Amino acid sequence: KKVVPSRDEHISALKGEEFDVLIIGGGAVGCGCAVDSACRGLKTALVEADDFASGASSRTTKLIDGSVSYLATALRDKDLQQLYIMGQMMSERRTMLKIAPHLNRVQPMVIPVYSALRMPFTWLALKIYDFISATANVRASHFLSKARTLNEFPLLKTKDLRGGVVYYDVQVDDVRMCMALCMTAVALGANVANHCELVEMVPQEGCCRVVGVKDTINDEVFYIQARAVINATGARTDFVRKLDEESTAPILVPTVGTHITLPRYFGSGQYGLLSMSENKKDPTIVMVPFENRLLLGLRESEADEVESGHNPSPDLEDVECLLDTAREKLEPCVVLERAHVLSAWTGIRPNVSCPTGKPEEEEEGKRTAVSTYVMEVSEGGLITLAGGRWSSYRVMAENTVDLAIEVCGLCDEHVTSSWTDDLELDGAPGWCCLLPLEFVQDYGVPMDVAQHISESYGYNGHILFTQAPGLKKRLHPNFPYIEAEVQYAIRNEYACTVVDIIARRLKVVFVDAAATLHMLPKILKLMASELGWSDEQKTKEQQKAQEFLVRQMGLGSIVRPKSAGQKKSTPESCCRGVGEVRKECRSYSQDATLRASSGHALVRPPVQKLAAMPWALTSGITHSLVE
Repeated sequence: KKVVPSRDEHISALKGEEFDVLIIGGGAVGCGCAVDSACRGLKTALVEADDFASGASSRTTKLIDGSVSYLATALRDKDLQQLYIMGQMMSERRTMLKIAPHLNRVQPMVIPVYSALRMPFTWLALKIYDFISATANVRASHFLSKARTLNEFPLLKTKDLRGGVVYYDVQVDDVRMCMALCMTAVALGANVANHCELVEMVPQEGCCRVVGVKDTINDEVFYIQARAVINATGARTDFVRKLDEESTAPILVPTVGTHITLPRYFGSGQYGLLSMSENKKDPTIVMVPFENRLLLGLRESEADEVESGHNPSPDLEDVECLLDTAREKLEPCVVLERAHVLSAWTGIRPNVSCPTGKPEEEEEGKRTAVSTYVMEVSEGGLITLAGGRWSSYRVMAENTVDLAIEVCGLCDEHVTSSWTDDLELDGAPGWCCLLPLEFVQDYGVPMDVAQHISESYGYNGHILFTQAPGLKKRLHPNFPYIEAEVQYAIRNEYACTVVDIIARRLKVVFVDAAATLHMLPKILKLMASELGWSDEQKTKEQQKAQEFLVRQMGLGSIVRPKSAGQKKSTPESCCRGVGEVRKECRSYSQDATLRASSGHALVRPPVQKLAAMPWALTSGITHSLVE
């Protein structure tokens, strides 16, 4: 039986005990530091102003590498350092597959090639990719014929297409990965608290500090004593640094990345697609299968203001730019419009520059972002860890805790070296690929629900089902999320608000914002029953959730739910004049699981029969959902 300390117990410990290490920030890097510190035997605490994974950690392209960006930069700019970074990324990617196999999956990616001259160059570049990764590579790259490329991406532009080159990345469930890190730290003895905002830092002797935080759930301020403090706050890095030393020069060079979710039939159910940029100014487009939908990214732009640390609203111009670029990769007959967008979001990427110590240079905009990460120790002993990405979070955490032990004198006899490269994360022990079948047999749930629970919670799915045997109903008829997940998130993962549930536990807001709106009444009812909310509190939570959907997920401005009178969107309806261009607009490939079970490529069905097939997908809110 899994026993998890309650949030109140964590708060009580934070108030009354002294810690070796206090981490500020509950994203990938912060939670990674908590795991590394706790596994060494250090008394560890972590506080997060909003919720775990509420920042850039949950707003990624869901790929460890993402765009072979290190290799592309190395070849384009002749920067050998990028090759070293890429080798490290490859090694960490394999480690993530080992320590959390339920949250990290091998993702084949296709690079379509439209020039006979570029085909050998692309193939050679990816062979270099394979060679550098050596034993850390998940699978070797290979050529894909034009016919097979079109079989996977039936809407892909055919003119001049020579085929594709496949390489293998790893898709990470970033939200659940961050939660797994957090719960692993708790299992190792760390005390954690979300919705605890930093308000004051009082220097003590050496690196020691008394840190004042405000618990926004209970509306109280309390103080935490720690021998070392690590600033891992992402977009709020400079805010914390200035709280420690007001005259310090900023190091953030933030950018805003925009992603959208589309119906799956615009891509492939099995392969992702990467269209690499020819130069720095052109966007690199990534299409990735995501929760039975298609994730499209990445539109990157400069960030104006990040002091609040909140993610800005998705900009209509950025969304249209993404759609325009995607249209260029598809057949001219394909209709891809804003009406197809199911969800849209942005994330502040906390890129950093090396601190110069000269505020006048920083103010004049002379900062250049580094491609890795930065560790800094202030005169008062505050350790700042900034930059990086999912592929480097574990190495960043290990190096930072090593630095804290050295600088702040934490090297006691009981402190060990880091062993996080072999530490299975929460939910991984006992997990195997047959676990969904076990859930179906033991608890009588549908296979899609069992698959979702296995891939989101790992072996903890048994705890989820046994804690709430009567809560197996779906929260939405078109999705595998069930009522038991809400109760589990409250009891075992410190979910305090409705936004915590929809964005950082179920992550359904990234899949379909309009469908999330329809789920709110059920989620509110379950949370009110579990937490004892009054009608006033329920109304307040509903308003906050709706505001979150409107401001941060594009509901209303970009994502528009379909009314009962609107025509349902189907794969067939996304082509103009489908009767005339049926030969050019190829039919849609079947689900990857069907293809895998047959062991050979399936014959593509004619377009006119697609709507009647059980695996055909639709976008938006269906008539029955609105009713």
